[in-house]
Amino acid sequence: MAGGKQTPRQRLINLMYLVLTAMLALQVSSSIMDKFIFLNQSLEHSMEAARDASEAALVALKKKVDKEGNSPEGQQSIKRAEELKRETSKIIGEIEKIKKDLFTQVGGGPDPHTGAVKNAKEETGVETMMIGVNRNGKGYDLKRKLDAYVSYLNDKFKDLFDGNAKRFEMLAKGNADIQMYKHDPLQRDKDFAQANFGQTPVVAALAILTQRQSEVIRYEQEVLKKLGAGDLSRDVKFDQIIAMASADANVVAAGQDYTAQLFISATSSQSGARMTYNGNTIKVDSKGVGEVKFQASGTGKQKWTGTITFKSRGKDTTFKIEKEYEVVQPVMIVVSESKFPLYRNCANPLETSVPALGPAYKPAFSVNNGTAVPGAKLGTVTLYPTTLGDCKLSVSSSGKNVGDAVFRVNPVPPPSVFLGNSTGGEVNIKNPIPPVAGLRIVAKPDETFLNTLPKEAQYRVTGVTCTVFRGGKSVNSVKSSDGGINLAALSTRPGDAVQLTIDNVQRINSRGQIEEVKVSQPYISFFLK
Repeated sequence: MAGGKQTPRQRLINLMYLVLTAMLALQVSSSIMDKFIFLNQSLEHSMEAARDASEAALVALKKKVDKEGNSPEGQQSIKRAEELKRETSKIIGEIEKIKKDLFTQVGGGPDPHTGAVKNAKEETGVETMMIGVNRNGKGYDLKRKLDAYVSYLNDKFKDLFDGNAKRFEMLAKGNADIQMYKHDPLQRDKDFAQANFGQTPVVAALAILTQRQSEVIRYEQEVLKKLGAGDLSRDVKFDQIIAMASADANVVAAGQDYTAQLFISATSSQSGARMTYNGNTIKVDSKGVGEVKFQASGTGKQKWTGTITFKSRGKDTTFKIEKEYEVVQPVMIVVSESKFPLYRNCANPLETSVPALGPAYKPAFSVNNGTAVPGAKLGTVTLYPTTLGDCKLSVSSSGKNVGDAVFRVNPVPPPSVFLGNSTGGEVNIKNPIPPVAGLRIVAKPDETFLNTLPKEAQYRVTGVTCTVFRGGKSVNSVKSSDGGINLAALSTRPGDAVQLTIDNVQRINSRGQIEEVKVSQPYISFFLK
């Protein structure tokens, strides 16, 4: 927007309009309709306060001129200020007529219970009235009048701004003239009426029109200041402005829509606001914010009420708030990466969640017959069961138990073994094999266990006895401590039988711990050629 140092009210209105424009790109829900209504009410309240300030400033200008002797220059300033007020009142009135027509003809008038517009979401009627079938709606007539008003200001009062005939920017721009949209292929061709009133609910259209009225008042005030009308900054000083998002739900199932609303919150640290919750006074901090905090009890839908009271135009103004919430019993959900059951002396990763707690879920874990190690991600934990049977995981959050989960703990399935060659491939022992070096006994993990916990399925053979038989009698026997078999070093003949006895196999778990294991078939037999 144009020119000069802006008051807090002006900056707030500009920020409100930017957020309003962003929200119009969303498919708004019923809950956000209330925020549009509140936004429009806030803008109207601020606009009326500004109009009162303008009137008071004109009165002050007349007194000032009279006190200084009614000079010709002073009388001319009063004349110009009065003309400005008339032109401003005309355009404000034109916009007010459109708002009234939207409220009654499109919005269906006031709701008998809330007093707000009845058909808050109606969009088609807005487009028909403001855009029209052949671009002949009221939005185009409004653009012409707004453009004419701004041109009047720039021409009539350019001497007050060092001859700048473009002091004030147009108030009814199309998207092609707005930096945010001028390069957007989907938005840049929309004119003023289409951009502001296309696919726009009644409550948003009313807020947009009120924002234009506020901008007209702002332009008027800039001119009045230059004419010597004094200080016009009788605004409520909104010095705490926060952008916020409110989601319908923080826990969403896959396939369901996630819906959230963006809006702004503005407060005054000097407002002296008083707040209550269920009739009890609550503390208001230096930012003008009061916190409602209580321990939820019971189950089902419940509600609480609150009030915010502050001074407006010397009188107490009270806003009442009623907020529904639902209390559910926390249910813990556990997901196992390894699929159930768990395995003894292995790292079994689990992921826990309690949807009812949302971001308040801050878990701590304990387990019987083992250890529990929290993961880097909130809610993840790794269990190391040390015994077979049942293992119970207990989960607490903020010192309160939220659930237990009992798992069955199985032993690690035994590996199988095979005779491998120098490259690790399996040797076919169904046919006689030559007495060569470089053979090795290889321990092969159970396939399901390997696919489930690959980091736990690491084995090594540490004891093998190799026995040579000839004519049904043992003729030689040698032991190996690393699984290696060197048949070439044995005194063998073609037709001799060889039996390999696997004496020891170890599993190395993900912690580097070693345990002795048994194999499913501890013997391998074959003939030599």
